[in-house]
Amino acid sequence: MTIRYSQTNTPEAKIPRNNFRQLAMKRILAIFWRIAPAPTRRFLEDRLFSPRTDPIPTSQTLILESGQRFQVQIKDKIVQCWKLGHGPSILFVHGWNGRGIQFHHFFDRLSQAGYSAVIFDAPAHGESQGQTTNGFEIAETVRALLNRDNGLEIRGIIAHSLGAASVIMALARQEYCPDAVLIAPPLRLRKILFDSFENAGIPEVIYKTLISELEDNLGYDLKKDDPHLVVKDIQSKFLIVHDREDHTVSYEVSREVSERSSNVTLHTTEGLGHKQILTDPSVIELAVGFFHRG
Repeated sequence: MTIRYSQTNTPEAKIPRNNFRQLAMKRILAIFWRIAPAPTRRFLEDRLFSPRTDPIPTSQTLILESGQRFQVQIKDKIVQCWKLGHGPSILFVHGWNGRGIQFHHFFDRLSQAGYSAVIFDAPAHGESQGQTTNGFEIAETVRALLNRDNGLEIRGIIAHSLGAASVIMALARQEYCPDAVLIAPPLRLRKILFDSFENAGIPEVIYKTLISELEDNLGYDLKKDDPHLVVKDIQSKFLIVHDREDHTVSYEVSREVSERSSNVTLHTTEGLGHKQILTDPSVIELAVGFFHRG
């Protein structure tokens, strides 16, 4: 968190209003954490780990209805999945507040290349069960779908944002590791989470406790499993597609990771930002071609 002082840089320079709000929030939450930990925990879980699910247009609903529906279970949550088309599959993994159908722009090109698409709504997203979720649950969903006993023949993965980070964490625990296209991946996930909680005015002792409990629940540890740490040790080949003007997830981290990882190639786009990149025809062609040429 940066405090910007006036040009004189004197002690009398004013602290920005947002910093006062953060400080006030931290003090209030620290008090409630001590006197009423259970309701405070529920409040924070609902605020920090509850995604927003927006309705989808009729045209996308029709696409889903044309596919084969199936489900996987992650802990106590049923995750809704679809297989669209015929042939070996490419698995799509969406990010926070997303849905599997958001990749519909890829499907025609994928079919032309002889692949089907496997998509899912992550836990607590879309048609899947749950009120809260996290990147570890998404990683476990990926692992469940990669199980070769399910007959999906998944040959590759295309993932966006938090979904891309979850794919890396999942593949780090897999014997079968298909190649993957990672679009705008938050590779320093631990730092991103900590920074977002700090900016929201959550005391450090509280958010570290909440994350530690999530890690213990599914057997992860972001100190060791952070995507930027494990990606170079995975047998998969990765293509990172990241826009230089992405204001949501740092492009520079993708560049740094690609430079020190022999299994990672970076493709840089310009002017597509964090979301529009999923609809760009050249990105779609590049992503599908990554598997088709292979």
